[in-house]
Amino acid sequence: MAIGDIIVGLDLGATKVSCVIGQVNKFSEIEVVGYGLQNSSGIKKGKIVDPQTVAKSIRSAIDYAENIADIVVNSAYVNIKGMNVRIERIVIDSIVERPDDGMTINDIYNAYNKAQLAIKLNKGEQIIDLLPISYKVNGREYKEEPIGAFCKNFYMELEIIVAKGEYIAGVQQTLKYAGLKLDGLILETLGTSNIVLMPEEKEKGVLLVDIGGGHTDISIYKDSVIQLYETLPVGGDNITNDIALTLDISTDEAEKLKKQYKLAIMAMITNNHDVKLNTRQSGEKDYIIKCSDIVQIIEARIKEIYQIIRKMICDKNLSSKVECMVITGQGISNIVGIEELAMLILKINNVRICNPKLINIIKPQHATVYGMVRYIASLGTSKHVNSDVEIVTDLTFKEKVSEAIKSFKEKIRSKVLKDNSFKEE
Repeated sequence: MAIGDIIVGLDLGATKVSCVIGQVNKFSEIEVVGYGLQNSSGIKKGKIVDPQTVAKSIRSAIDYAENIADIVVNSAYVNIKGMNVRIERIVIDSIVERPDDGMTINDIYNAYNKAQLAIKLNKGEQIIDLLPISYKVNGREYKEEPIGAFCKNFYMELEIIVAKGEYIAGVQQTLKYAGLKLDGLILETLGTSNIVLMPEEKEKGVLLVDIGGGHTDISIYKDSVIQLYETLPVGGDNITNDIALTLDISTDEAEKLKKQYKLAIMAMITNNHDVKLNTRQSGEKDYIIKCSDIVQIIEARIKEIYQIIRKMICDKNLSSKVECMVITGQGISNIVGIEELAMLILKINNVRICNPKLINIIKPQHATVYGMVRYIASLGTSKHVNSDVEIVTDLTFKEKVSEAIKSFKEKIRSKVLKDNSFKEE
C-alpha cells in the first residue's frame, strides 16, 4: 500500500450494515476517513434472502460514509462468514527458478499459483485468500518468507479459503443493486481477530467467540494459524425472541427487559423483585413476574450457545489447543456473568471480554469492518488492494455555507461603503 491509498470495507450482518473508509497515512497505518451504519434485515442464517433490501442499507451506509470522506465509492470489500466458506490445508513442493541467486518473491508467488491449481473447485466457487503457515527449506522450517535462501526447491504449507458460489453471486447482485463492484471477500474472523486478539493469545491457543445479533462466529487460533472457523445461526436477537415468546410480550419490551436484567446466571440475583409486563400479546394487562424469570431465559440461551461450542471443539479434538477465550460482539458482551458461565461450561480458566474502543471510530459496530480494512492493508505493497473511489473536488456543504456567508458579508460591506459615499457627497 502507498500513502493515500483508500480501502472501503462493508460488514453485512443479520441486523446491520457497517461501512468504513480507510486511508493509508504517512506512518503506513489506516486512518478512518469515513464511516456509516444502517439497520438491515435482508440476511438470514448467512444467506442474502432479500438483495434489494440489503442493497438499500448498503447504499445508506455508503452515502453517509461518502459525505464524511468527500469521496465517491465505486467498489468495496465484503465480509464472509464460516457457513459460506471451506478451508483446506495443503503442502506444496515448489522449485526455485534461479537456485544460485537465492529464493525471490516470484518463487513464492509461483508456489501460490501452484497451490491454487491443486484445489478442486465446485461450480461457482472461488479462492478468496491464501494464508501461508510455514516454509521448509533444506530441512529447516521458517514462519516468514525465506527470501534469499539458497535451495533448489522448498515446501510451503498454507490454508486456502474457498467461498461458496451461491454466496458470491448473491453478494455481487446485491452490490450491483447498490451501484458498487466487489473488490473481494474477506474472512470475517481475520478482521475481528486483527482487532480483539493479542499476538500471544493467537500463538498459545485462543477460542474467539464473536456474538452478534443473528450469528455467533467461533474461531480457534493456535500457533497464529486458524484451526477452526464456524458460524452458528444464533445470537443476541434469539435471547430477545425467547423472552418475547416465553412471556408473551412484544419484542421491543423483551429487548428492554434483556438490557435491564442483563444477568447470565440466576445465582447472581441479589433482589428477586416483581416485574410488571405491559404489552401482553394476549391482551391481558399488568401481568406480574419475578426478575428471575427473565434471567432464567437469558441463562438458558447462553448455556445452549456455549454447549454447542463445547461439542464442536470436542468433536474436532481441539480442546487441547485452547488455553484462553475471548468474547466479543454486541450480542451478549454487555450481559454480566458470561465469563463465569463460559468457564463453567467450556472448562476454560482464562476468559475475557473485549469491547474495542477504536481511535476515530464512533461506534463499536464498526470494529469488525475496521479490522477487515486493516487486514487488507497488511497484505503488502506488492498487491493491488485499494478500492475504486473518486475524490470529490466540488465544495463541501460546510465550504458552500462559508462561501455564501463570505459573499453576503461582501455585499453588505459594499452597500455600506456605497451609502457612506453618497452621504459624503
